[in-house]
Amino acid sequence: MATKIPEDWLSSLQIMTRSPRLSMEVDLAGKHQGFCSRLAFLEAGGINVCGVYLKSASSICGSNASTSAIIFPLHGTVDFDINGKHFVSAPGVPFILDPDVEFCARLSPELHLLIVQLSQPTFLKGIRPPQHGDSELVKLLESYLVETAFFRDHQHANQRTCLLGNALNNYFSEGRLETRELKNKVLIGTDRRLCQAFELINDNLKTTVDLEAIAKGSGLSLRNLYYLMRKYTGMTPYGYCQSRRLIKARESLICHHSENPVIADHALRQGFNHAGRFSSYYYDHFGEYPSETLQNLTALKQNAEKVLSVDAGAMKRKKYWYTSSASP
Repeated sequence: MATKIPEDWLSSLQIMTRSPRLSMEVDLAGKHQGFCSRLAFLEAGGINVCGVYLKSASSICGSNASTSAIIFPLHGTVDFDINGKHFVSAPGVPFILDPDVEFCARLSPELHLLIVQLSQPTFLKGIRPPQHGDSELVKLLESYLVETAFFRDHQHANQRTCLLGNALNNYFSEGRLETRELKNKVLIGTDRRLCQAFELINDNLKTTVDLEAIAKGSGLSLRNLYYLMRKYTGMTPYGYCQSRRLIKARESLICHHSENPVIADHALRQGFNHAGRFSSYYYDHFGEYPSETLQNLTALKQNAEKVLSVDAGAMKRKKYWYTSSASP
């Protein structure tokens, strides 16, 4: 979801994280004026992964879900107050939110955040209880995050997400962190030429991507480009290009469907000329058809009707939104 409507964002966060009660105060009068947000969820097995972006400084208070949650900022900070104790979570410093706990969190502007919810019963009962700021935990999370840009399809995304859940469960329950659990992780950062190739591909997605020119501009032969991409990502250059175009088409559909609900138009802008094939490619990559994406968005936004808003302060510099209990 990408939305400028706080009610949509808060109700979706509550439902997708299964949090029984959440309220939010958002600053709409500061330097970062205007509400702008994104949410992305992927649930696989016993793990639910949530990506969050918020433009405006905000505060969220309420009750956590009945599962433990790892809060891991990628940019910005989250300032927690729980049971009279204070903790600041920042990039490289994860925070563990216990099940059913009452919390208040102050979110900095321009916040990029990863939330990982685990339902395994051993999560809090193992020989290595979760610790705030655990550097070994950071390694697991960062390894997964690097991979997300190179998920080949929905099945691969589920597989790697389940693997993250297993690795986290083993780490907390048995106190071991085995690199074999992270096999096939992406290591493109070790080769600057390959990084340059990805930058050039991403910059030219709106046009026909000339792979020979990409390889030459990166200091690689075409053969080496194919070899390195296969080695480090498991994808061919063509596969990567199609993956990025599908993501761009999905972003366009989610962000602009209200202005243009015609799915084929969003596909065409990203170079997909055949609507039927695009729908098939889309399903393989995201686990749902484009029409289902729009249906799910509509269903999520209907829950925003349960969110109430009130102005706060004489200058109306802030507004509050709050929700009652909602079922997933």
